[in-house]
Amino acid sequence: MVSFPGIQLSGDFASQQPVIVLFHSSLSSSKQWWFLQSKMQHQYRIINVDLMGYGDAPKVTDEKTYCFDHEVERVLDVLSYYDISAYHLVGHSFGGALALKLAVQKPSSVLSLSLFEPVAFHLFDKDSLEHQEAVTFSTNVLKKEPYQAAEGFTNYWNTPGFFVGLPEKMQTLMAADMPKVNLDFQALMAEHYALKEVSQIQAPVLLMKGEKSTHLAHEIIKLLSQALADVKLVSFDAGHMAPVSHGESVQLSILQFIERC
Repeated sequence: MVSFPGIQLSGDFASQQPVIVLFHSSLSSSKQWWFLQSKMQHQYRIINVDLMGYGDAPKVTDEKTYCFDHEVERVLDVLSYYDISAYHLVGHSFGGALALKLAVQKPSSVLSLSLFEPVAFHLFDKDSLEHQEAVTFSTNVLKKEPYQAAEGFTNYWNTPGFFVGLPEKMQTLMAADMPKVNLDFQALMAEHYALKEVSQIQAPVLLMKGEKSTHLAHEIIKLLSQALADVKLVSFDAGHMAPVSHGESVQLSILQFIERC
């Protein structure tokens, strides 16, 4: 049997059951979708992806050239091997931007698209305050010493002081992953697809946000809701990390949406 490093397959891949592809956020892993995967693996074939540098996935070997194409190609290899031509896409944050990229690249293959605050910051107009805020965030937070970067990054996407409240072991692990978070941002801002390409997605889309999340995350949701043809908007009384902090409620909403599609 062919092995796909860092990609967990569950369900009967010899069947014709529908397929769901899952993409997690930065500083996370495929484990964040445990609830959704456990609920759907008997009716669906699940492709749960550890993005490069996280979980069991291989590390990035050429940091200068790392981009979304490297992640997309890993998934397309699985889809091609099992002759899968249609699938549901689910993504959160960086993984949401990646799911959006795949949907733009293969719009006719997408059965549905579920996105929780995809950080597709490149979609902002280059002269906008939002684009400048994203660049400033990268410069002032991500480029610091790893421990300070991890603190600034997690506090930004959660609440002030969140990082110091975490166990010391988790703080250390997050700090060690910050170089990959920088590569994630590099890949995000290097993307070229525009809102015109996004508008070509005709599949039903579930756009989700946390009411307590950041200005940038909310502005991306607003931008996408105006560009996409078939959108359902859902809000949660939570922050950007709701798929983890409020995993069951968020993932239950995704499950119900996919089942209706």
